[in-house]
Amino acid sequence: MMAPADLAGAGLAIFVAGLLRGFTGFGFALAAVPLAGLVLPPAMIVPVVMLTQLVIGSADAVRERRAVDWRLVGWLTLGLAIATPLGTWALVALPGDITRIVIACIVLLGAAAAWRPPRAEGAGEGGLLHARITRLGVGLVAGLFTGLAAMPGPPVVAYMLAAERDPRIIRATLMVFFFFTAVTGCASAWFAGLIGWPELVMSAAALPLVVGGSAIGAAGFRRADARHYRPAALVVLIGAAAVTLLREIL
Repeated sequence: MMAPADLAGAGLAIFVAGLLRGFTGFGFALAAVPLAGLVLPPAMIVPVVMLTQLVIGSADAVRERRAVDWRLVGWLTLGLAIATPLGTWALVALPGDITRIVIACIVLLGAAAAWRPPRAEGAGEGGLLHARITRLGVGLVAGLFTGLAAMPGPPVVAYMLAAERDPRIIRATLMVFFFFTAVTGCASAWFAGLIGWPELVMSAAALPLVVGGSAIGAAGFRRADARHYRPAALVVLIGAAAVTLLREIL
């Protein structure tokens, strides 16, 4: 039985992650897993995040479909489907403290990579074949991170933010792609025996917090200057990872 303070801490982490998700279109798992992982074991919080993403992501896929780069989503999802089971195996095999350190390092690396000045869209990708291979590779890495930590964001976000794209397209594409990550992640976690009644109940309890946080974050996105899009998200992600990493090391 969890202590009330632990439940409150996990709930606050979920709500804050929802705010970030609503504003940027990404970052829910990147913030929720390391922060809620301070009071919950990764083997529990990861399936909960996946289940929550699955529910809220279905609405995103319909609402944001007109702004999505569907060709990019297709190649990313192909790599995702191939590699997610490998990440789930690693989640089951690794101890919880090691998993938390790996998760924190993943977030820091992804945020650091995304902080670089953006290049012109399409620059550095070479020809069509090279671009497809690059996108497939990003999807493969995202699949590993999905199974391990419900966190496909670092490689995909770094790839998306590395080019000068309309923030509306970035946000919509990421939200829809993360819905597909939730589908593959939940299926993989189910077959691995990581989803049971405790995870289902906790996901149902977390859903209103995510919906509320996402709604507030989305309202902020509509009102914010586009220049604030990248730095606001990256500062929060780096902070979440740093807190988790310091807690495990000290």
